[in-house]
Amino acid sequence: MNSLKVEWSPIHEDLFCTSSQNKILLYKVVKSREKPAQKVPVVKQIADSLWAIEQPKAIEMGMLKTVAWYPKAEPDKMLAMGLANGRVILNNFNENNDSDLIKKEFVPKHTRSCIYLKWNPVDSHLLAEGLEKYRNDSCINIWNIHHKPGNELGERQRYSSSVSDTTGAIHTPYVEIGGPSETTASFDWFKKEPRTFVTGMNARYLRIYDLRDCSRPQIQTQTKMIRGVCVDKQNEHRIASFNENHVSVWDVRNFDKPMLTFQEPKAVSAIRWCPTRKGYLGILSQESLAVRIYDILHLPQTVGSDELDQYYSERTIKVLNGQVVTSFSWHPKHDSRLLSITQQGALRDIVVHEHMPFNWSADSHLVTAHGKLMSDTSLCRDESGQQDISVKMKERIIEGYGLQSDHIWHNVFAVKDEPELHGVWRWLSYAREMIEYTKPAQFTQRSVQGRHLGVKSILGLDSEDMPTSQMTNMYWTSDFSRKLSCVKQYHSAERSKALQLCGWGGDRHRPELLDTILLELQMDGRYTIAAAMALFNLQISKAIEILSTSSSKDQGTQTENTDLSTVAMAIAGYTEERNTLWRKTCVSLQQKLQDPYLRAMFAFLTSDRENYEEILTDQGLMQLSDKIAFACIYLDDEKLTDYISGLTRKVIETGNLDGLLITGIKPEGVSLISKYVDLTGDVQTAALVCVFSLPNEMSKDERVLNWIESYRELLDRWRLWHHRSKFDIIWHASDNFRVISQAFVSCNFCGKSIACNMPVASRTRPYNSYSAGTLTSTKPKISCCPGCRKPLPRCSLCLTHLGTPSGSALYSQKDKTTYSVKMTAIGDWFTWCQSCRHGGHASHLWEWFAEHSECPVTGCQCKCFTLDHSARLNAES
Repeated sequence: MNSLKVEWSPIHEDLFCTSSQNKILLYKVVKSREKPAQKVPVVKQIADSLWAIEQPKAIEMGMLKTVAWYPKAEPDKMLAMGLANGRVILNNFNENNDSDLIKKEFVPKHTRSCIYLKWNPVDSHLLAEGLEKYRNDSCINIWNIHHKPGNELGERQRYSSSVSDTTGAIHTPYVEIGGPSETTASFDWFKKEPRTFVTGMNARYLRIYDLRDCSRPQIQTQTKMIRGVCVDKQNEHRIASFNENHVSVWDVRNFDKPMLTFQEPKAVSAIRWCPTRKGYLGILSQESLAVRIYDILHLPQTVGSDELDQYYSERTIKVLNGQVVTSFSWHPKHDSRLLSITQQGALRDIVVHEHMPFNWSADSHLVTAHGKLMSDTSLCRDESGQQDISVKMKERIIEGYGLQSDHIWHNVFAVKDEPELHGVWRWLSYAREMIEYTKPAQFTQRSVQGRHLGVKSILGLDSEDMPTSQMTNMYWTSDFSRKLSCVKQYHSAERSKALQLCGWGGDRHRPELLDTILLELQMDGRYTIAAAMALFNLQISKAIEILSTSSSKDQGTQTENTDLSTVAMAIAGYTEERNTLWRKTCVSLQQKLQDPYLRAMFAFLTSDRENYEEILTDQGLMQLSDKIAFACIYLDDEKLTDYISGLTRKVIETGNLDGLLITGIKPEGVSLISKYVDLTGDVQTAALVCVFSLPNEMSKDERVLNWIESYRELLDRWRLWHHRSKFDIIWHASDNFRVISQAFVSCNFCGKSIACNMPVASRTRPYNSYSAGTLTSTKPKISCCPGCRKPLPRCSLCLTHLGTPSGSALYSQKDKTTYSVKMTAIGDWFTWCQSCRHGGHASHLWEWFAEHSECPVTGCQCKCFTLDHSARLNAES
């Protein structure tokens, strides 16, 4: 033993030993807080919080070649030591040795070096020893440690007498493996089949033997990979071996060739399977600074598969910088714990952390796995207490969000607590109304380019031929005796459409539309918006009336009522003179108001004409639709273009869905929705907006299709299949150009659908008095493909061609009932097994599988009935 070795105890979780050419040391692992205060001979830090304390008792033994821990608790801490002369000696670290096994020796017939020692993990009295080649002796001895010197009785005596020397050594092995001049390189037992083992022999064979018949190997394969053979205790069909710088993984069920082969940069010195983690193979190369680990847990179960590279991953575990690792050992009980030793004697205890897989559930649970542990964390709310978007989306759809296709605005009721979504549904509702109630002749050419246009498209701002607007001097509508000056307003057919889309009526020749809107706003309790809209339409008396009415109906807090009354009185004293006490008072009062519409009203009254920046900027906090409507009335063409263009850029950058009122479902609108999804994760609203705005030019956009499919998948994961079906109905009904893929039964010969048989089947034979008595049935029989006229497959039971009604006289039904008015009863439907592809009429198969589980076709071994999930559930119940 030229280099240091390390080995965990198979019994004691906190003990390990190190061995050199002439000495074996025992260490105990303690935590930092358990580290003794007094001085001890040797204390080594093996991890951040772990220390290894050298125990007083050491074993000194010359010519030491290999060491193996005894796998049972009694005798305690016992080792088997293989020497250079082939002897095997049992010893332990205890001071008092009461067991008769201690100091026991096992001596081969001829002196030669010991190569390995392996204890049987189940039948622990059996110890396998590998020896170097000798011309007239076996290379593998399996010793029974309970044999006594001079005892001639044994289960498998190979010799006529048992010779013992004066030292009490055992000379007779329990079993000898290998003929004259054969060699062995490695050995390992199978735990589930403790009487079998695998060994590498003669530099070219891997052999599996059974102790009950050792005359010949049970299985063997020819290969050079005969060193370091080891069995994966988590999956004993799998073994590993190496030669030089190649490591192979074998499946004993297909022993002809390795399942997998790795190539290392240097010659391999040791390989070991992790006993606690399935598929972890540790590989140590000569003069290596690290241990390489291959995770081959996910190798396919199909034996003989050639495409295996994608099923394993490798990792490199560095031990200590600059020090060559000479040995490593997996902990027998702790998950993925590895102990290594270097040439200088430095020890390192490492826990190999796996790549932690995680997955989101559809109910906002994060599931993570580490080793054999799995944790489930509910993440319904973030750190600030905000509800996760996935929880919101599920609550919305349960409330019917996005399922109101006839009355689009009713979808807002499911998100009444999320005002940021009201604007986009208001736009969809107004756009739908414009389509349904506007005569086609009243639409401009731009209006019919898409179903849901934005203000930008309606005004022609996305084209070079923007129509010009007509400026009109409009007068205040007031009951005042004094005459107020006129205000410039701009009108055009396009601006009227834009006002209609913003919810401001739009037609100045029909003032009753505005009155209806103002009344609806007051009924909803939005008095300040109604008053501002009336004022912006120069109906100052109407605005005062609305404010006065709202304060008398006890709406809101006392402070709010006081503000409304104060504003009403202030507006009543409106004057156009600039240097007046009224104007100064209004400016002071405006700064104290909280409501954005009240501030906008004072800004409108006190501002310079044609300069409405204070109202249109973000500081106004008015709804986007009201700002755009105001701009369409009071800005000329040039200023309106600049304002809409700037507003478009801003809403796209911020992902404000209200901006769809400007962009519509155009490329800019899809970019806006994309930004909104990136910021909020609300794929639900994105999908609904795209569906409710169909058909449009962006219906084939990859992003739009991705949002819709993601939302459908989310509904399926929530098991809200009825909601998803309703969503699909709305989607398909909205998109007139969408091609719906359908499943159909096709002909085996031409591949065409046989569904076109249905019209033929509806043609019944005309009544004939001559043949009336001879016909057994007026039900049509369609037994061939309408495309190629080749016959359809036959029913496995009645042997008539499918397409023929199952009630024919060729097959006797147990329940003879008359045909219904349906053309094809369910009992006549085509039915077949998805595995063997045999089938027949549904009614016949029901009767067959009521008494059988196998396929009705002679010679077919398919268990069709057991493959049906619903059938298994019924059978279990």
